[in-house]
Amino acid sequence: KFAREKIDATRIDAEAKMPQEIISGLGQLGILGLATPEEFGGLGLSQFAYAKMMEELGKICGSTATFVGAHQSIGMKAILLFGTEEQKKKYLPELATGAKIAAFALTEPNAGSDAGSIQTTATLSEDGSSFILNGSKHFITNAGIASLLTVFAKQEIEIEGKKEKKISAFIITRDMPGVTMDRDEEKMGIRGSVTNGFRLENVRVPKENLLGEPGKGFKIAMDVLNYGRLGLAAGCLGASRKLLGLSLDHAKQREQFGKRLCDFEMIKHKLSDMEIDIFVMESIVDLSVKTADRKDTDFSIEAAICKVFASEALWRVVNNAVQINGGDGYM
Repeated sequence: KFAREKIDATRIDAEAKMPQEIISGLGQLGILGLATPEEFGGLGLSQFAYAKMMEELGKICGSTATFVGAHQSIGMKAILLFGTEEQKKKYLPELATGAKIAAFALTEPNAGSDAGSIQTTATLSEDGSSFILNGSKHFITNAGIASLLTVFAKQEIEIEGKKEKKISAFIITRDMPGVTMDRDEEKMGIRGSVTNGFRLENVRVPKENLLGEPGKGFKIAMDVLNYGRLGLAAGCLGASRKLLGLSLDHAKQREQFGKRLCDFEMIKHKLSDMEIDIFVMESIVDLSVKTADRKDTDFSIEAAICKVFASEALWRVVNNAVQINGGDGYM
């Protein structure tokens, strides 16, 4: 109801901005803290419930779904999964209400899918009280509006007498000196979702802001991204459902050569292909989120399958929707 009445997807995309009233409204509803335990100000719901919410948002506005997913599926997820009790008490309540927004900063100009090749460094200060971070991040969703950034950097770790560079995870706040945000990226779509790069120049991060164990950041990143993949797939499912509905409505109403479009064999094939993709998306997402909710099973392969299949299936659904709607689809 909130999404239908308050979220104007066309305006959000045209203005390339997520309105503060939408952020505040989602926070008041508890949508920005769905999976956060009640003791930290959230609703404490399951991954299944979270996926259903992402599906609904996907039907209404891709920008809003991306904003919510980046904040909750990945931005604050490392604190939920690996944070100390002190870190959770300090950061989660404001993140759950939307008073503060989170972003997940792993990608760099030369490290996309190859996350292990990041170049950002973290060096322990001489007095041992903090880490000094230097480097840059690239294509970070929510970075431009985030107060909190989960940042990954390489630090020197001694393992069996040998020094090795391993990835660690850190909580960085926007107000730390040395954090410089780049301009908002101009995107082809989901323009209301803010995407930025940023630079870290001798950013002093307190030692207590280390997330998890030193050198275990790669595992933290991968565990967090498993949840992000499930949320993304659920959003693709919602968008696909919406597109099928719009296409069916058009095909039933539009007449050419004395017949409704839906009575042409070619259009029937397109509609059935869309339905097949949606059925498979729903099946794998439901199975995977329920597996995640069990909390005793590795669901990393299932999460990866969900992201790959759902994002590619959405491309097919979009293409079929544009074909069925013709000129109206392109406009």
